[in-house]
Amino acid sequence: MAVRPSLVIAAAVVATLATGAACDTYNPPPEVTLVQPKAGRWTRETPLTLQFTEAIRADTLSVTVWPKDVDQEGNRRPGVQPIVDHCTLATSPCGTFTMALDDTTNTVTMTTNGTFDDDEGVPLVLEIAAGLEDLSGRARKVTTEFDFQVSPLCGADPVDLNLQSGVISLTANLQVLPVWLHMMMDLAVDPDTGKTVVVATFARVHTGLAANYNHPDGFEAALDDQGWAVTFSACIVDRGDGTFFLQSEPFDISITVLSIIPMTLNGFQVQGTIDPGGASDGRDFASGTLSTTNGTFGDPPNAVDAITTAWDGFGFEPAELPEGLPKVCVGADGDACGVLDDAGGDCQLPTPWEPGPVCPVEE
Repeated sequence: MAVRPSLVIAAAVVATLATGAACDTYNPPPEVTLVQPKAGRWTRETPLTLQFTEAIRADTLSVTVWPKDVDQEGNRRPGVQPIVDHCTLATSPCGTFTMALDDTTNTVTMTTNGTFDDDEGVPLVLEIAAGLEDLSGRARKVTTEFDFQVSPLCGADPVDLNLQSGVISLTANLQVLPVWLHMMMDLAVDPDTGKTVVVATFARVHTGLAANYNHPDGFEAALDDQGWAVTFSACIVDRGDGTFFLQSEPFDISITVLSIIPMTLNGFQVQGTIDPGGASDGRDFASGTLSTTNGTFGDPPNAVDAITTAWDGFGFEPAELPEGLPKVCVGADGDACGVLDDAGGDCQLPTPWEPGPVCPVEE
């Protein structure tokens, strides 16, 4: 059988590359990670920590912090100004933002000292400029960005949160999988304490729409055998400017994707700011950060690294909610999972469902 010249050439190229690889040991530039706090979230009291895979040249590290203000394609909108602008170890402190290098652990600790007090509860981006070098001069040629958020400290104060239907969409890129997650979150709040119960139901976007489509007019709750719903506890804080901050307690998600792929996300947290009527079309608007500590995906399970990613969402009008959507306050029968259970889905609310004092008592 004749061998095509293209295959011979390709084989020769591969052989040449393999020979070259055997002669020279590749020395990659330093990798960097934004270390997630043990509590799974940052507050004004929590420093930011960068961990490097090797020692770095201190004069090549430059840090900028931006508001997470991007268009549908993920590009930063014109006119957005940085909160911290090209701060280096040499120029620190940069306002109230300070940076310190620990040579023994290859870490940089950034103390915020109130830098983000005016930006609490909204997603931010930490950018490491291209040009970061190790001690041998190997440089990163691209910028590196990390989503993060500084969360207000949750208390137990009264809140008066009025939403269109109580249901808000969530759209987030889970990055390391990679999967775009869409959910419909029903929130019920105890007005005396801010304690909140959330029921979140998996949703799809309509066929033909982009995977990152985030508006309710393209959402469809998955109330079938591929659907699932989870519940978690949270608290809501009145920020005093007409917006409200949502902070969930960490919880674990264990679901099956497309009815065949098991996925576990540990230490799942949702946090963000809710702005009633704040969208351009008058809908409720929310944005924030979703995070996990670790997880697994597939069978056999493959380890999934920690995730910190931005999310946003919009309020649904009552008429837009599908019949049978799992909700926190479902009436006297307490059957929040009926439709999803009947369809063979995975509704993970406890039975019997008892949401507690967040729901009004029926007279």
